[in-house]
Amino acid sequence: MAITFHYEAGSLQTDNRSGCNLLQLAQEAGVHIEARCGGQGTCGSCMVVLGTGRYRVCGEIIEVPPRQRREALACQSFVLGAEAEIHLLQRSLISTESARISESFQLPLFDRQPRFTTGCGVAVDIGTTTVVAVLVRLDSGEILSCQSMYNQQILKADDVISRISLCSEPAGLKTLQRLVIDHTLNPLISQLCADGAVEPHEIVHLCVAGNTVMLHIFYALSPVSIGVLPFTPLQRCFESTAEKLGIAINPSALIEAVPAVSGYIGGDITADMQLSGLANRRGCALLVDIGTNGEIAFWDGSRITACAAAAGPAFEGAGIMCGTRAVSGAIDAIDFDRSLDFKLSVIGESEPIGLCGSAVIDFIAAGFRCGLISMTGRFDIGMLRTSGRYTSVNGAHACVIHRTHDSAKTAAIVVTERDIAEILKAKAAIYSGIKTLLAESSRTVHDLEVVILAGGFASYINLDNAFELGLLPALGTDRYEVIGNGSLAGAIALLLNRQLADDYRLLIDRPYVIHLNRTAKFTEYYQEAVVIPNLCPE
Repeated sequence: MAITFHYEAGSLQTDNRSGCNLLQLAQEAGVHIEARCGGQGTCGSCMVVLGTGRYRVCGEIIEVPPRQRREALACQSFVLGAEAEIHLLQRSLISTESARISESFQLPLFDRQPRFTTGCGVAVDIGTTTVVAVLVRLDSGEILSCQSMYNQQILKADDVISRISLCSEPAGLKTLQRLVIDHTLNPLISQLCADGAVEPHEIVHLCVAGNTVMLHIFYALSPVSIGVLPFTPLQRCFESTAEKLGIAINPSALIEAVPAVSGYIGGDITADMQLSGLANRRGCALLVDIGTNGEIAFWDGSRITACAAAAGPAFEGAGIMCGTRAVSGAIDAIDFDRSLDFKLSVIGESEPIGLCGSAVIDFIAAGFRCGLISMTGRFDIGMLRTSGRYTSVNGAHACVIHRTHDSAKTAAIVVTERDIAEILKAKAAIYSGIKTLLAESSRTVHDLEVVILAGGFASYINLDNAFELGLLPALGTDRYEVIGNGSLAGAIALLLNRQLADDYRLLIDRPYVIHLNRTAKFTEYYQEAVVIPNLCPE
């Protein structure tokens, strides 16, 4: 039996195998479909369009007649007939293009004192989703090139918890380490060298920053202990050589990491705290790094407290029906009023393929303002029907954002009430984490002199819409500082100033880490925050 997969780059034919779903068949054929939940059928990221044929979908036998189409999850679909035509949606494919990166990151002012005074260095931000690398000339501090790529670990497991689970077997740990080094970092280094006219052997120092799980996997250390109480990492400081790790630069090059605070407060937050000067602020200051694990640190003038709020990957498009990462074709901003005449901003100005997290935040905030969306995240169905925007997807009410002329390539882009619920849960985790952290220090959001936003995603958030949604304290934009990718900047700074290695080691012992699941108020605050904006915003 032959199955033909059609996608933008062409077509690929493969044999059907008993017991294999479409996701498995596509991956074995070399077509990488998103599977953010590991093929459990819960995230919706592996949506495909079934052509003429006979299938078993979610246990139900279905027939797709000639010249008709039906959407289905690849992980829940099996081909039963002699042949089938499967159309792959662009948003369901793992992109091989460079990820969008924020060009804004702040380097602190300091006297350059690099550990190595000749040759080049590479600074790397190892994100769960994206890896960004910068090539730096060590004698002058000149940045020669910056490149980014999706962390190819997403081929095996999308989020931190899934990767910890995979590492319970030694083979899983090895696989993930090779994916981030052989298939992500080494190709990035090759691009950096070509762009900067540098030979790989000239790179004598490499500094990395990332969350604690990513650092463990990078250095071939099992992160399994981080996934269970008391969430203790094997190490907080990391160092090795290029030869031992298999990194394609000078074999004796030092591979140094920005150290981690705890199991879920990683080196990326250490870098954020150092570069933002958090503990040097005169008044109360809050640092928020919004991501899959929203890390938060609070300075009350004498003490740093920190926590991690498990927001999940919804802000990166996972679990959203038409969600996508920030690639070409992703809708990254939306604005509209009661007319529901959507004004869309699309990355790369190409045909829209889906919605990234910043756009879904915009949609919910604008929808709440104009009355389309209630405080509990429900649509005004009458308004949707009147404007011709109503549809239903798998029993869920949905709003049509964009209609396509070629359904075989891209289905209509919609937002469902289930999508809204996912975003509300993610934002509730962040906001309740903020309130809990402040309450532990007997403070409220009104005590804050400044809120510092870190991370690439924060650079693209519309702050007013984040306030409307209840994701961040509505203190006015003048009290917010956006420092961009502090993780990357912290790795660059470590290349150029050897004193920072000691500063970082001192800093990681300062925060008092709070485990939200052990606090009395977190659940209460969370329940208050799963509505728009929040029941008790104070």
